[in-house]
Order: sequence, then structure tokens, then C-alpha cells
Amino acid sequence: MESDARPLACAAPVGCPLCRKKLSVVDRAICCPACERTDCPREFRFTGGFPDLIVGERFEDQLSDAQIDNEEINTQHTVRNYWLPLFRRVAGGIERPKVLALGCGAGAEVDLLRQSGFDCVGIDNGNRTRAWAQREAPDALVLANAMSLPFPDGYFDIAFCGCVFPHVGVVDDSSHVSEKSWEDRLAVAREMTRVVKPGGHIFVSSPNRWFPFDLFHGRKSGSFRTPFNPPWSRFLLAASDYRRILLEAGCAGPARAISIRNYWGFGQMKKSLLGRLASVPVKALLFLGSNAVTRMFRTSALVPWIVIGIRK
Repeated sequence: MESDARPLACAAPVGCPLCRKKLSVVDRAICCPACERTDCPREFRFTGGFPDLIVGERFEDQLSDAQIDNEEINTQHTVRNYWLPLFRRVAGGIERPKVLALGCGAGAEVDLLRQSGFDCVGIDNGNRTRAWAQREAPDALVLANAMSLPFPDGYFDIAFCGCVFPHVGVVDDSSHVSEKSWEDRLAVAREMTRVVKPGGHIFVSSPNRWFPFDLFHGRKSGSFRTPFNPPWSRFLLAASDYRRILLEAGCAGPARAISIRNYWGFGQMKKSLLGRLASVPVKALLFLGSNAVTRMFRTSALVPWIVIGIRK
């Protein structure tokens, strides 16, 4: 009955991911009775206690609990040492800036950013979300597809993602790019742009397509990719790809490659002598993308990781 309907509780305004009209909860269903789109399912669900507003494909990432734990260690380092200082600098005097973590995985960054004074909300559409049960702010997590975000226009001050775009427009959890990869990636960029306020900030990061080795993928032999990264492969993106896609999505620009200093903490590699030795040349290459003196190398084939920032 209509009288039994109640608002969907969330740390940010949430609507239908297709029409963005108000959702209500009736019994155990999330309903969109006002939606006029024929492709709307009209009814969504809760998965693991979290609103499941995914339309379209889900990301079928298959990670063990140990791999998720290791990712969380790396995420904590990156948030504390990279994202927090950056967000504080660009947010200026905004009180509790609103931040969207796109593809937040296990959700650790949402907890850390909220603890540090940011109203952060995270979305993901993969299997890392099974770790959400341990998060401090469950109402700040929503299952959603980045191509159809359930948030209103111009709500967030900052939207960011780490290694999301390479996994959009691919076949399952692989490096095989689909025929509509650019279209899908542009849809994500447009949604990020839509939900950020005019003058707000968007940050994207991932391995650099121009670097000849992919040091950040290859979890399962046979299903992913070899360490060699041919520059003609379209699985990864270069800075020029991000510039094009973000400007086409409606950002004001310019899109800048920013310093990657302190992005990586090498948490897992520090646990063994071999890992520490192997990290030395990688750290040297990352240094080229971290130092103001060597900023001209940030988008070159010498640097394995890039971060691009742009304003709406």
C-alpha cells in the first residue's frame, strides 16, 4: 500500500538511476512508481542490506579475501597520503565537502574520507562489495553502475576514481575491449560531470597506456593480460585519452596530469626482501611523475601511473 512506503535512507539524495525521480521503499523493494522510461525495472532490491540500483552490466571481479585485504592496505595509504591532502587543497573553505568515490570497491576510502571531514559516498557494481558489511557508514554505500548514477545533478564538490575507466567497456573482468568501449567510457565521464557542481573537481587515475608494462593487473593467469603492454592496446588509457573523454563529457578544462607523489605505498611488496628490491626501479619511475622538476615526464612512456585532474 502507498501508506506503507518510506523514503530510501542514504547519506546523499538518491533517485532512480534512469530518471532520477524519488525512490521509496515498500516492504523489501525499492520502488520507482513515477518513472516514465520503458527500460526502467520499476523495482530495485537490497543486496546484503545495501540499495542495489545497478542497471546494465555488473563488474564480475573475482578476488579472494586476502586480495581484498591487500587492496584495503593500499587504499588506506593512498587516501591518507594522496587523496586527503589533494582534496583539502582543492576544496578550500568548503565545510564538509561532498565527495563521490566512483568504483570504491571494498569501501575503505569512504570510511577514511568521512572520518576526515568529507561527506563521502561510494558506489560500486562488483564483488568487492561483500566487504561493505564491515564499513562504518553503510548508508554512504550504494550499488550502482557508473554509467547510470542515482544522484542529482551538481550535488558533489569532488568526484574521483582509481583505475575504473580501464574496466569499463571490456568483456567481463578481462582486458578484452568491447566494440563500444569508448561509448561506455564516455557515458561514465558524462555521469561524473553531471553529478559534480559547476567549478567542482574530477580526478581519474590508472596505469598509463604509453608505459610498456602493466604493473597493476594480471591477477589470474589466462583471464587477464601479460605484463607487456603494447601502446596500441585500448584496455588502458593515456593522458590524451582522458583529456579527450573528459572534455567531450562537458568539463571546462584544462585537464592536467598532476603529481603522483605518495600515491603508492607498496604495502605488500614491503613484506619481503624480494618485494623491496623489486620496488626500487618502480619507485624510480614513479618519481618522474612526482617531482616538479620532471613534470614534463608525467604523461610520457617512462611513467607507469597517471592522475588527471579537471574542473567542471
